[in-house]
Amino acid sequence: MTYVIDRIEGGIAICERLGVGENIEIEVSSLPKKAKEGSVIIKTDNGFAVDVDATMRRKTELSDRLNRLFDKHKV
Repeated sequence: MTYVIDRIEGGIAICERLGVGENIEIEVSSLPKKAKEGSVIIKTDNGFAVDVDATMRRKTELSDRLNRLFDKHKV
């Protein structure tokens, strides 16, 4: 299963399951040290791993959306 870390509050990562929209809570201590808000993580047999490629793609897509939105509203 694939999740994105939405936010971290008090040692708990609130993560959204991609494509489904359901949220789960994961203790930050159970995540890889490189995981942070916006990271795409994958459930593995040994816990969780950061999907670096998916994280970069997601950040690029979100940045492109914002740029298009702001370009659309330029006067």
